[in-house]
Amino acid sequence: MLMGAEGFYALNNPFQTNGPKWFCEKKWLGIEVPDMYLRLDLPGVGPDPDDVDVSVVDSKRVLIIKALAPCLNINDSSPRSYETYFRLDCHCCEISSVDNPQVTHGVLRLLVSTTPINIGGSPDDDIHSRLLRLDPDDQEPELSGQIVEPHPGLSEGPASAYEYKQLLGDSVYVRLDMPGDSDVDINVDTVNKRVDVVGEAPTVSHDSGGRSYSAVAAHLGLGALITPPRVEHNVENGVVRLFIHPG
Repeated sequence: MLMGAEGFYALNNPFQTNGPKWFCEKKWLGIEVPDMYLRLDLPGVGPDPDDVDVSVVDSKRVLIIKALAPCLNINDSSPRSYETYFRLDCHCCEISSVDNPQVTHGVLRLLVSTTPINIGGSPDDDIHSRLLRLDPDDQEPELSGQIVEPHPGLSEGPASAYEYKQLLGDSVYVRLDMPGDSDVDINVDTVNKRVDVVGEAPTVSHDSGGRSYSAVAAHLGLGALITPPRVEHNVENGVVRLFIHPG
């Protein structure tokens, strides 16, 4: 984990070093067509539609998202479940449809279409216009600091973005959450008795930007200076898994 003098760059992930912060991003795409774009990190969740459920409640003002991240390795401590919601804060429109919900590399992206409704005779265009330009959240979370925040939508499973497990024969298993990263975005290197992992999650769709990650996955003993370890890794659903074997 990388922490500078002022703490972690992003409280949503101890390994993030650049790019938009927090577990989610939402933005109104325009006033003429009031659609909202949502990006939500769900590390471990795959592209299978059966693992993600997106529904709109009867009021048509709240969107509920449920997702399952199964164990993909016998060394994972447990599967993870997510459940969270997004709410329209204005009173001049309602959710009419949810379009193209897709999970790629542990990140859910979707478009929420809205329809104006009449309240007291006509939609409140002025309020809606302001909400289109401002973040509609009631409270802006702290985005940098000393303590990493757990995923607010995690309902079951390990909250940490890092998992370390000692295996037989002095091998080590490490899990790192780097949502948005794929196998081609990752570089693993052994330097100065440690295993470093660097990743780049590219900008996709309406994301405000890409994200960079950097992690010290494990510290090694003195023997690593003589015989470097053998490191195997794979990246699936925004999760990096490493097996570090003595040289």
